[in-house]
Amino acid sequence: MDNRKVGNITQMCFAKDVFIDGKNCILVQNGALEVLFNKDNALDIVWVKYKGVNISFLSKNGLNDGARDFVGNFEGGFLYTCGMDNVSSCVDGKPVHGSLHYKKCDVAYAYEKDAILYVCGEVRETALFGKNFVMNRCFAVTENSVSIKDTLENRGYSETDYVLLYHVNYGYPFLDECLRIEIPALQSDPLTAVAEKNKADMFRITAPVDGGDEHVYYHTLKEGCVRLENPEKEIAVEMCYDVQDFPVTLEWKSMISGDYALGIEPSLTRFDNFQTRVLKAGEQKTYKIKINFQ
Repeated sequence: MDNRKVGNITQMCFAKDVFIDGKNCILVQNGALEVLFNKDNALDIVWVKYKGVNISFLSKNGLNDGARDFVGNFEGGFLYTCGMDNVSSCVDGKPVHGSLHYKKCDVAYAYEKDAILYVCGEVRETALFGKNFVMNRCFAVTENSVSIKDTLENRGYSETDYVLLYHVNYGYPFLDECLRIEIPALQSDPLTAVAEKNKADMFRITAPVDGGDEHVYYHTLKEGCVRLENPEKEIAVEMCYDVQDFPVTLEWKSMISGDYALGIEPSLTRFDNFQTRVLKAGEQKTYKIKINFQ
C-alpha cells in the first residue's frame, strides 16, 4: 500500500461497532472481504461475504438469546466455536456443543495495522470452586483471509479438562450443487447408518431434499488443508490448520431444504471416542486456523 495515496485508511478498510438483531457486534470490511463478529457470543463470526457473495450459513433461528434448546438456538454463522466443556452431546448435563458460544466476550476491541484489521478479546469460562479458563481470541482480517488465533489459559490453581471444535459453516449461494469439495482424507468414517448409506456422495453437494437427513463424517487428514471451490461464482475457500492440534475433521452435510449447509469442523476429538485435553495450572495452549478466500 502506498500511504501517500491514502488520506484516511477507512476508505480501504475499517472495523466499526454495530448493533444488529439485539447483538453487539464488530463489522469489518477489508477490500472484497466483509466479516461480522459477535461480541455477545464469544466473538464468533456471524457472516462472511467475499466479493459481495455470501459464504456462510445462517440458520432460520437467526441471532438469539440462547433461551431454547440447541435446535432452537443454533444460529450457524460462519464460525460457531464449540467447547470448552462439551462438543456434540458427549457430556451429560452440559449444553449440546458446549457453553462457550453463549459467553460474552470481555474487553473486545479492534485496531488496524498495515492494512490488516485485528479483532481481539477475552472469553471466560469459570465456576465457583471450579475452573478459571480464559480464551484470548485474536482474529486478523486481510483483503482475502481470516486468521484465527485462540490462546487458552488456565488461570486456576489445578489442572482442568477442556475440549474444542470449530464449527465453520458454509451456505448458499457459495454452497451450491457445483461446489467442489477437496478433503485430503486418509480415512473417512460415517457417524450414522444414514451417513454410511450415502457415503458415495460424501464429497458431493446435491440439490435440497424436503425432509431429508443430515450426514456427518469423521475425516483423518493427510494434511490440514481443506479446499472448497464454486466455479460458477469463481470463488474458492481454503481452511488450513495443524493436524497435530486438530486430529479430527468433521464434515457436516445438511442437504435439507431450508437447512442447506455444509460444516467443516476441525476438532480435538471424535464424538464416539470422546477425549478431553488438560491444561495445568498457569499453562497456555494456542490454536490457529487460517481461512483464505480466492
